[in-house]
Amino acid sequence: MDWRLLIRKHLTWWHLFVVLLVLHLAPLWFFAYFPSQDGVSHIYNAHTLKEYHKHENYKMRDVFKLNITIFPNWMSHLVLAALLYIFPPLIAEKILLTFAIGLVPVSFFYFLNAIHGRGFLFGWLGFLFSYNYLLLMGFYNFALSISFFFLSFGYWWKHREDLRVKHVAVLYGLLLVTYLCHIVSYGLVLLAMSITAFCLWGSEAIADAWKERKTGSRVAILNSLLPKLKQLLLFAGYMLPAYFVLMGYYLDSLKTYDTGHHRGMDWISDYFWNVKSLVYFTDWYTSIPLYIRGWHLNLHHILLVVLGAAIMNSLVYRIRRRQWLQKTDPFLLITIIFTLMFIKAPWGFGPGGWINDRIHIYILLMLAAWLVPDIGKIMRYGLIGALVAICLVHLGRTVYDWARLDGEIAEAVSGAQLMEPHTVYSIRSPDWFKSDALGTVKYVTPFVHAMALYGLAANDIGHLANYEANYKYFPINYNGTYQGMTHYIVAWAYPEDETFADITPNYDIIYETKNLKLFRMKLSSEPDLSLWSRTFDERLMIRFDMQPQDGVTAEGYHAITQNTGYVTGRFGWVTQSPRHDFQGNQEIAPRDRDYVWDTDDAAFTVDVPNGTYRVINSFCSGEDSTHEVNILANDQPLIEKFIVPAGKETVEQSSTVTVTEGHLTQVIYTSKKRVPAGGEHNHWIWNSFTVEQLPLDF
Repeated sequence: MDWRLLIRKHLTWWHLFVVLLVLHLAPLWFFAYFPSQDGVSHIYNAHTLKEYHKHENYKMRDVFKLNITIFPNWMSHLVLAALLYIFPPLIAEKILLTFAIGLVPVSFFYFLNAIHGRGFLFGWLGFLFSYNYLLLMGFYNFALSISFFFLSFGYWWKHREDLRVKHVAVLYGLLLVTYLCHIVSYGLVLLAMSITAFCLWGSEAIADAWKERKTGSRVAILNSLLPKLKQLLLFAGYMLPAYFVLMGYYLDSLKTYDTGHHRGMDWISDYFWNVKSLVYFTDWYTSIPLYIRGWHLNLHHILLVVLGAAIMNSLVYRIRRRQWLQKTDPFLLITIIFTLMFIKAPWGFGPGGWINDRIHIYILLMLAAWLVPDIGKIMRYGLIGALVAICLVHLGRTVYDWARLDGEIAEAVSGAQLMEPHTVYSIRSPDWFKSDALGTVKYVTPFVHAMALYGLAANDIGHLANYEANYKYFPINYNGTYQGMTHYIVAWAYPEDETFADITPNYDIIYETKNLKLFRMKLSSEPDLSLWSRTFDERLMIRFDMQPQDGVTAEGYHAITQNTGYVTGRFGWVTQSPRHDFQGNQEIAPRDRDYVWDTDDAAFTVDVPNGTYRVINSFCSGEDSTHEVNILANDQPLIEKFIVPAGKETVEQSSTVTVTEGHLTQVIYTSKKRVPAGGEHNHWIWNSFTVEQLPLDF
């Protein structure tokens, strides 16, 4: 059998689609790291979201607080947090990115098929835009929103003439996901659908009324208007809740932030004509000249030429057939409006930025929906071949740069295995854009937030360069200004002669490569036993009295106030809590009279020699209320839901703890934070505790 006939018989455009989809997803699973700027921050914050409820994660809970409200930017965190219950962090990211990248061409083909009945001609643009600047910036939520923009729009277009309750339910499900991904895509899809509805039904109503004008009958004109106006009003009715959500977000932003700031027309022009939404690591796509019959072009100029040819074909096709108005014409109007928005919109509004970049993603894709797919066989094959070739060249250069960056990211995070639980770290670099392989990574900085992987290397690590925690539109926020120890400093891309004079007095280098240095805070190797007393049989013992700054300290006890911060080799609070103290009735003995308290968790560390200890915690309310107390000792339950009675009675809890790592850390908390004060207070209290060494044969 002729092989050409065999190919025609058994191969379809969908086979090419599958091949391209596999090619675009394969690098995700071949390389160890995805070289985005912010991406690993999403993994770290999803991990924080997943682990935050555990009271043993006291450093994480000390540095951060939850921001559990409904807002855009939630989706990637929810998906990643769910995946982290099953998969390790980098695999969870790869699964999310498989959907974020793979759904773009899938949803775009779906969208074009809903409009034209076939989308294989221009649907290949979906592959080109699946890897885009905003994805490599690590804006995973926006990357997901692109697909749901087209799924929402395509679904509505497909069912718009007969939209039933079940269709509205599905549509709102898609719109909800779009909103939870990103507000820009949500606003743009509502705008695009509204423009389309007005153009379709409004223009048809006017056209029908115009036809009836010759009868001179107002009733006939009104009757011709009503069916389409009814559809338009029905659309406005079922879309009203979606409009309210968008307007609420917009009005809240106006109250919260100042007016936006613009980049200027030179930036707009360069971005538009060089299709900078597809440029991320270098300017290779727009700086490598391609000479075609004397024309000086670059890869993205060729893309615009190909689309320009498709525009000319569509115009000629329409003119020859006298198709002056078509149902696809709203997409041309949407393209024009999106282009004007791209030009006029501010680059940033409040803390949110990249607004022009986000709008630009949709301009060429919306134009594709207007283009006429009915072209000759030769031109069809030529156009598809050109678009597929551009996609492959774009992907090939991405993979080429990705391969060179992958090893550098591996170097940047190679010290992560040295991180210890219950620690906090910061990062620093004179130039996050520096790359040995590329010289400079021009538009994204894949190293800066790759450092978030250090926060995933062990349990309960606080990341002080977690940029998301600064903004209220992310689920993890900073819990005030962190005042505690910074145990590690990760330094990247410093020159060889850098002395780090500001940190070496207090830190040791524990790991280094060509570009990386990992510093660890200098800690005492042994506990200061001069602060301990001895029992009659020479066993070590230390006692602590929790009290206000001017309280009376029980004899033989160390006074502990809310400001007694941890000192290495000794003891102290390793969290910002407790923030409150209480001075009780003078009739109560000094040890039990006063205490510290809070609703937030607090952790107190005592450096001790390894061994087995009896820990005795004492509580006395001193007021007409009870309190619930829970204590963990070195991550293990010590006291669970213990109720301190009201009044002057002192109660004690004695437990045995084995120490193997040179410190005893007790975390105290209450599960009653949300219980109103009354007969049962909603905070824990802590009056005193004793640590007594037990015999070796205990």
